[in-house]
Amino acid sequence: MVASGSQPANSLAPQSASRIPFTTVTLTAGSADVTVNSITVERVGLMQDAVLAGVVLLDQNGMQIGIAKTLNSNHQAMVGEPFVIKAGTSKVVTIAGNMNASLGSYAGQVGGLNVVAVNTSGSVSGALPISGASHTVNASLTLGTAQLSVSSFDPNSSQTKEIGTTNYKFAGIRVTAGSAEQIRLWSVRFNQTGSASSQDLANVKVYVDGTAYDTTVSSDGKYYSAIFPGGILLDKGLAKDVYIQGDIVGTGAAGRTVKFDIYKNTDVYTSGVTYGYG
Repeated sequence: MVASGSQPANSLAPQSASRIPFTTVTLTAGSADVTVNSITVERVGLMQDAVLAGVVLLDQNGMQIGIAKTLNSNHQAMVGEPFVIKAGTSKVVTIAGNMNASLGSYAGQVGGLNVVAVNTSGSVSGALPISGASHTVNASLTLGTAQLSVSSFDPNSSQTKEIGTTNYKFAGIRVTAGSAEQIRLWSVRFNQTGSASSQDLANVKVYVDGTAYDTTVSSDGKYYSAIFPGGILLDKGLAKDVYIQGDIVGTGAAGRTVKFDIYKNTDVYTSGVTYGYG
């Protein structure tokens, strides 16, 4: 069953803002577990496709599911990656938009993102399309920024490590707040592009200021995500170091590689304290 959730309020969609919530839906499984492969969304209203750098699917914790997708010639995109809804339970997901960086030519346009299909092997019931907020494109609001760089916690060169190595720092980044707003760091998602599998690694956690945060591994074993409850505050111009650490455990993993990167800039999610935009 697909149903409309509590929809975001109509607001501004400033240039460079990320994960602006457009439409919320509640998905409920019946008597058996259901795998949702993706959700099809369509851009509607008096807004051109070019204002959106990408469309994403967010879970109830604000974590991105899958990668950002661009709209096709039919103004549609299939967002998300396969996830399971347990029998008799519900999952709330949100369709959000990442805005392009230069929207002066589109300022004042108003549009939304409708949910037009839920792609699953199960039968789908409920009224579609589901409409959410209609946001107004804005090119004048100056939002906070976050600059990313490699940190001193990063090995910064190829290393050879024995199976059984523990508490190894695989990668590290530094997040520096700009001068426009204080920012909060909410989550990070590392992309593991090496040949090692998730079974070759254990106790993988993300650290900030010496505090360990658990990671969630994506269904394909390539994305390791961590949430920072309440957000980590960075004052203007100040920085935080974030690194990912774990154990190498795979008995058959000799010769395999582990390579953690930030694949997309939106995989580090921050928001401005003053305006609240990503």
